[in-house]
Amino acid sequence: MRRMLTGLILAMAMTGTNGNASHAETRITGSLEVAADVPLEQTEGLETEYGTITTSEGLRLRSIVTRPEGTRGRLPAIFLTQWVSCDSIVFPEGRDTQLRLLAQQSGMAMVRIERAGTGDSEGPGCDKLDYDTEVRHYREALVQAKQHPWVDPQRVVILGSSLGSTTAPLVAQNNNVAGVIVQGGGAVTYLERMIHFERLYVERSGAVKPEDIHTEMVQRIAFLQHYLIGQKAPDKVASDHPELAGVWQKIRGTDPENHYGRPFAWHWQAADKNFLAAWLSLDVPVMVVFGEYEQFESRHGHRMIVDMINRKTPGAAQWLEIAQADHGLTLYPDAYSAYAYENGATAHQLYVAPVSKWLRHVTGLAE
Repeated sequence: MRRMLTGLILAMAMTGTNGNASHAETRITGSLEVAADVPLEQTEGLETEYGTITTSEGLRLRSIVTRPEGTRGRLPAIFLTQWVSCDSIVFPEGRDTQLRLLAQQSGMAMVRIERAGTGDSEGPGCDKLDYDTEVRHYREALVQAKQHPWVDPQRVVILGSSLGSTTAPLVAQNNNVAGVIVQGGGAVTYLERMIHFERLYVERSGAVKPEDIHTEMVQRIAFLQHYLIGQKAPDKVASDHPELAGVWQKIRGTDPENHYGRPFAWHWQAADKNFLAAWLSLDVPVMVVFGEYEQFESRHGHRMIVDMINRKTPGAAQWLEIAQADHGLTLYPDAYSAYAYENGATAHQLYVAPVSKWLRHVTGLAE
């Protein structure tokens, strides 16, 4: 059962991720339905508003905006561009995350958008959403988010998480942002990115014998070239190149209909993007965060953003590398443990504290 909410509804509840009792206010505005079987997000110390943004094709997407309790007027804001998997951006119940802590500790508003077909958002489904449409939805959402009464339109920083690190500079272009921060994604070509995914997989997963890595990589590189640059469906690659039959099934994150849960066209469009050119078109402060034991992305891809921007505008880009951290910034004893997700430990403040400090600095928010 779903309920239709029109106008303004206030939900007051006892909550707090650390177990302390605190009243957190959650507002729901607009006419977009909210799932009755999903608890409304509530976070200690934050006011939360469920709203709606409307895309140019008329889809209503769920927005979730937070601000520190008791604040008034317009605040600098963080605008999130999301990772590849089709997860909801609603904060989980009773558990701290880096984003939740950043919303609590930065002193800023935070804007999150549920992608088409995810959560309450209308649309054909995130698993059918192509890359260009996703970027366009974010760009349109950013324009509308700047009109929110909690948001200072001159002080919005885009935060790209994981795959969102590739969409972040594209969303920022010609959109008057105050800065861009990314974590878990670099600026190499998408083809290089996916080759690196496979390189780490064959080296660290244990699925490939070391003496077979050379042959495996040669095959995977050839397949990815035809698939991503040639824009051929995987079965077409296999039929046109019989020597590559069976390679698709060995590539990480694949199934017959999609790749990492997204349609083939999504990856083809991503492979066509010049991410470095997008970064160099910006004239705003940039911060890049990298975990030493990344399971997917390369250090070089991350570092290239900082180095290229600083060659153009010295001091414009800042680097933060977190020792022993993986793609999600969980800490592990070594790279192989990280790849297996074994013996990890959380250390959120290694990310939240320096990022909050940088955000306050670039937006002029008083300490």
